[in-house]
Amino acid sequence: MINVSSSVGIVIIKSFLTLVFIFISHYVQAEGFKLTIYTEHFSPYNFENKAGQLVGINLDIVKDVCIASDIICEFKILPWKRAYSLVQKENHSGIISIAKTAERAPIFNWVGPLASSQTFFYKLKKNTQLKMNSLNEAKQFSLAIVRGDIYESIVKKVGFESGKNLLSIGDEKQYMHLFLNSKIDLILGSEYTIGYQLSPFGYSEDDIVKLQELPIPEIAGNYIAFNKSVPKYIVERFNKEYVKLKIKDNFAAYKSRYKL
Repeated sequence: MINVSSSVGIVIIKSFLTLVFIFISHYVQAEGFKLTIYTEHFSPYNFENKAGQLVGINLDIVKDVCIASDIICEFKILPWKRAYSLVQKENHSGIISIAKTAERAPIFNWVGPLASSQTFFYKLKKNTQLKMNSLNEAKQFSLAIVRGDIYESIVKKVGFESGKNLLSIGDEKQYMHLFLNSKIDLILGSEYTIGYQLSPFGYSEDDIVKLQELPIPEIAGNYIAFNKSVPKYIVERFNKEYVKLKIKDNFAAYKSRYKL
């Protein structure tokens, strides 16, 4: 006669051991898991400092989350268009400080949001003839933006047109040169970024004027997005450590490093 209780006990033990094996297997894999994480030069969120180190509010956050998650992360700063292309092609990769939109949402697996701030139009203070009393008036002036950036499509919705009043540039330094030499009227920035945009050129916030806010309801802040090939348990592990870090002080300690 079969001892039913013994059989049940054996089944339970086997199930338990299977779960333990799966947990250990995932932990070991996660511990040695390698990720390539792309981003662009976007101070103070992610940038290369004078010492050649990759730093920034969001980059520092993600570095610490990688460490806490036992994931080996290699960071690369590239022009945005190239970074965005590579993260869609390369397995086991991610991209940080990326705006989450309805169009992008199904392409990646997401963790966040990270740090971000509201976006405004800015003009040079010496440009006293430029007056903007409403968002609708922005299209009367010229604007430059990084080619392929999410803001490129957003400003077109408020009346900017490529080849007319909108100039798409390869990187931020190029359009800042144009702006500071009065070749274009406007730039976009935020209270977090504008000082960092100006300081490499010897300018400060005293030299510019904040104008109208650019409303961006379709953008849900800055995130980290993972290529769909990154295993689900890695994304979940990353998200768990991200949540632990955020609930401490909503990243205030990271912002204070960059005097924000």
